[in-house]
Amino acid sequence: PGDTALRSDLMTLADAGVLTSPMTTWPLPWGDVVRDLRDADVAALGEPARLALERVRMRVRQETRVDELSAELRVSASEKPRTIRTFDNTPRQDAEVTGALSWVGQRFAVELRAAYVSLEKTGPTDDDAEVRPDGSFAAVAVGNWMLVAGYPERWWGPAWDGSLILGTNARPTPQLAISRNSAEPFQTRWLRWMGPWSLTAFMGQLDDERLVDDALLFGMRLAFKPLPELELGFSRTAQWCGNGRPCDAEAFGNLLIGRDNRGENVAEEEEPGNQLAGFDIRWVPPWLGRSTALYAQWIGEDTRQGGPQIGSWMRQIGVEYSGMLFGSRWSHRTYVEYSDTICREGGLGFSKKKFQCAYEHGIYRTGYRYEGRSIGHGMDGQGTSFSIGSIWMGGQDETWQFSLRHIDTNQGATPRAGHTVSPNQVKVDEILAAYERPLWIGRLRVGLGYRDIQDSMDPIRDDASAFGWLEFVLR
Repeated sequence: PGDTALRSDLMTLADAGVLTSPMTTWPLPWGDVVRDLRDADVAALGEPARLALERVRMRVRQETRVDELSAELRVSASEKPRTIRTFDNTPRQDAEVTGALSWVGQRFAVELRAAYVSLEKTGPTDDDAEVRPDGSFAAVAVGNWMLVAGYPERWWGPAWDGSLILGTNARPTPQLAISRNSAEPFQTRWLRWMGPWSLTAFMGQLDDERLVDDALLFGMRLAFKPLPELELGFSRTAQWCGNGRPCDAEAFGNLLIGRDNRGENVAEEEEPGNQLAGFDIRWVPPWLGRSTALYAQWIGEDTRQGGPQIGSWMRQIGVEYSGMLFGSRWSHRTYVEYSDTICREGGLGFSKKKFQCAYEHGIYRTGYRYEGRSIGHGMDGQGTSFSIGSIWMGGQDETWQFSLRHIDTNQGATPRAGHTVSPNQVKVDEILAAYERPLWIGRLRVGLGYRDIQDSMDPIRDDASAFGWLEFVLR
């Protein structure tokens, strides 16, 4: 995750029927993409898909070179980095230098990354690691499964501005993971209706400073495409184990079957963990020319006592439109997205509000957070977000990105002091323009924006100022 232009091109090819595997679980395996590109009928594609096909084929040649050692150096400088992050990989700190070495073989793949960062605070809470291995991993293919160890970043769901359950807002945890390598459909007639499907699961360690130290983070996601224009995803994550908490196979088994809330014959000292679970959908209505997509994500907290039911829902909806830009050789993808991390009790999220719920837990009181950032949506809990964004892609591999968003977070009569955006209710209005282009030895990325922050209780925290970044990527 992090490459917005590549993701947009892949979605264009998926919507055109070229790519058949699920596209809402990142990182994506390249194998299915390479296979589908070989079978692409260029003559049957519209101009946006043809241009996307050219760019993706060029990227595939760069990313799938076998038995070659690749190196990368990334240098960035930033003024007031974005603390409410999106899918796009923008700098986390004022200054960062990252070196990477990668190698891909027939069965093995290794990527070693080390980032040296400045430790200027970029929010009310932050971590103090100067050297970071984020993005490093070692992987081995076993049959149709990929086993991974390292610090891979993940993004689950169809949204662009934030994932309600797992995104790149927080740094990645050290983890072990397994994922399906190819999304080939089931052959049995009982399950063939699912179409291409992907499955991934991981177990990570929350090794930051927490009220319950050394807790584990478990995650699992299934995504499938029963129709070429429809993708469904089901996600589940859980914090469990840690100092003073049950950490055996029985506790994990109770967690898996949902027997983990007090009231289900479970005492507080035996409660296995803090869970989130839900579903998402992305649909391309065929009668709209495959240029429009509708998507939604519903994620619930396990707050209901007396059973495994999901008790309180967070909600997200969005719409995308893609095509050519003003009759030029530039293509675009434009989205409008609304997210709500104020829990709605019961039903499917249309009932009364429940504050102090989303990303919170009575035992794991640090909440669904890691290194001072929300693991889910970047605005953290008790918030609403409305965003409009557009990605423009040119024939020379140039990219423009524009976004406008309004965020109102940490709402309610009792704001949470440990909220990762602000200890008080805060409103954030932000506008951004970013540009990226290739250089003869890499790429240049630059972004410039304006942000207005209004604190409801402490005017000293109000801030209206420009922000931006400059980044060189040398390969």
